[in-house]
Amino acid sequence: MSGRPQALPFVIVGVFAILLVGGIVLSLSNAPPLAEQQLHIAASATLNASSFTVVDTNSVTAPGAAAPTAGPSSGTVVVHVLYQAPDAVEESEVGPDGQSGAVILIGARRFRESASQWTELPPVPGLVNQVVKTILSPLQASSSAGTVTRDGDLYRFVPTSPGRFLLSILGVRPSQLSSARFTAEVHGEFLTHESISALVGRQRLTVDLAFSDIGSAPSVEAPPTSSAAPGAGSGLLPTP
Repeated sequence: MSGRPQALPFVIVGVFAILLVGGIVLSLSNAPPLAEQQLHIAASATLNASSFTVVDTNSVTAPGAAAPTAGPSSGTVVVHVLYQAPDAVEESEVGPDGQSGAVILIGARRFRESASQWTELPPVPGLVNQVVKTILSPLQASSSAGTVTRDGDLYRFVPTSPGRFLLSILGVRPSQLSSARFTAEVHGEFLTHESISALVGRQRLTVDLAFSDIGSAPSVEAPPTSSAAPGAGSGLLPTP
């Protein structure tokens, strides 16, 4: 009888050890693959950053052909985006006529620039939320993606709802698309590049996103009062 109380603590320790090991095995068996975890963490870090810049390159190419050089007469459009959480965006691009243009959204205020002249436009309820949602949607897709494989810094992934995601990014119904590709690159703790593409007939549509200045981008500011003339235009901020 005297030996039993002394043995009891060892029995309890043994039981806890079994439960602990069992819990570790169970958690490992339910854990996502390493590549999936790495992509999710990096995409979430960029997604939740206080600010970033992104160069959004949209191109149309024939299979096997090199991507055209960006320019007014080419098959490529490049949009520069400056994002500052939670509701400030500045976008600029060169139009088909070679003229540059820019738009700024800061909360409910919006401005449009043309020929070096800024115009403040009437507010559109919910516009800033729509634009921010569009900008962040590729990062959200990669932060929750499944079927992730890794080759060095390059990750190939499949979004949770690929058809709906392609429609929102490429603007084409899923039934018209084939050979979709989703890739991302991770450097350090952040996702720094993402590419979405698919074939439509004999042409490949590609949206290429290059993220930089993550967490340290310049602030989005309203244009000087002297250059922002009041206007009653109804133009909307183009989405990337």
